Amino acid sequence: FFKPKTAYEISACLVGSEMCIRDRVYRERRDALLDSLQAMMPEGTRWTIPAGGFYSWVTLPDGLDATAMLPRAVAELVAYVPGTGFYVDGQGVSNMRLSYCYPEPDRIREGVRRLSLVIESELEIARTFGTASAASPGSPTTPGESSTPGPDVA
Repeated sequence: FFKPKTAYEISACLVGSEMCIRDRVYRERRDALLDSLQAMMPEGTRWTIPAGGFYSWVTLPDGLDATAMLPRAVAELVAYVPGTGFYVDGQGVSNMRLSYCYPEPDRIREGVRRLSLVIESELEIARTFGTASAASPGSPTTPGESSTPGPDVA
């Protein structure tokens, strides 16, 4: 996020510059996403806390596949980018990238609510029928270890 450092940048921020207004808007949207994730995501779900940018990297609970889950999320009118699209070696199966730059905070909260229900449903299926998620190539082997591409891990 933009942090004014010079006297000019500080004065521009004080008079409501476009950059400072954008900073407040994106911070509000980021916070809506993070607060919603904290309040609604099932146990075992982890995410990054972005210091900048427009995305949070989410790691699903063990045994869930973000790509396999995507059609069910879309059916609930929620979309994300599966983590496998960010790797060339098969990693990212249990990861997804969530964007918060465009939707208003209320829509972000509703999207996280819907996504959390999809994840809960996937967890119930995994509990009932088991999971086929043996360690995939390039996946972490240490319990609790995450294959996160960014440095801002929560």
